[in-house]
Amino acid sequence: MKQILILDDRDIRHLHFKKKFIGKALLTHVYTAKQCIEALNEFTFDAVYLDHDLRSEMEESGPDTGYEVAEWLSLHPDKKPKDIYIHSLNPDGRENMKKILPEAIEQPCFIF
Repeated sequence: MKQILILDDRDIRHLHFKKKFIGKALLTHVYTAKQCIEALNEFTFDAVYLDHDLRSEMEESGPDTGYEVAEWLSLHPDKKPKDIYIHSLNPDGRENMKKILPEAIEQPCFIF
């Protein structure tokens, strides 16, 4: 069964992912960039879904955003999951993450 890591600050989105992957994958849910990096460093995942803004407001790319995780992944290619997805309402954040993770796939963000 696939191992998937979900980075998002909203419980409602975690619930959406849980419903989407029920019976198809084992999910690990995290809410902060720090938690996501710790999980990526400790475990192997088949996929990771990255949100950019982790405090319910649009932010510039930097610490405590999904960009921090994308930057960490770019510096640790041995820890990169096979599939990387970016789901964020922040167009600048998505673009910045794509610049350092060009292989990432942009996913529609679920608005809740």
